[in-house]
Amino acid sequence: MKKVGIVADNYKVNKFKKELTAAGFTDYKTTPFTPVTTTISVKVPDDKVKEVAKICQLVEMHFKQSN
Repeated sequence: MKKVGIVADNYKVNKFKKELTAAGFTDYKTTPFTPVTTTISVKVPDDKVKEVAKICQLVEMHFKQSN
């Protein structure tokens, strides 16, 4: 198991949670990082790290397209 950290703007956190849960990653914890960002720590099997990276790209594309 590996622990992956995602630092996200606070307004993106719910989207990250939704996408992580939909992909089966339910072992995560959120903690404030700065007043406007949050760290999402996700425990994943070694071979699933790239899937989390794809979720990060998906969420970022979602918010770029909505601008």
